Amino acid sequence: MYVRVAEITSTSDIQFKMLMAFVENVMLPRNIAAGQLSGEVFRTSENSCFVVSRFESKDHADKIMSLMSSELDEMKGNNRIKLIEGSRVLCLGRDSRTPA
Repeated sequence: MYVRVAEITSTSDIQFKMLMAFVENVMLPRNIAAGQLSGEVFRTSENSCFVVSRFESKDHADKIMSLMSSELDEMKGNNRIKLIEGSRVLCLGRDSRTPA
């Protein structure tokens, strides 16, 4: 398992809403169709969030990144984006989809 986390801060709430509409309706569905395992968005303030993207491997993550590299460059024009990524070393816990 390989994970890429993007921390995104937009210049305004409206810019953030436009970005989220694009991520939800275009970017994540296309990336998942191309092999990304999942994508989750967590809002941290009125105009910022982080996106957790899971992949089978770094190679798969890089393949998906190549599909969206020009869009990512365009998004950086109005947003601050910081990427961190790495291979999973350990996973403990309950699956959140399992009822208590």
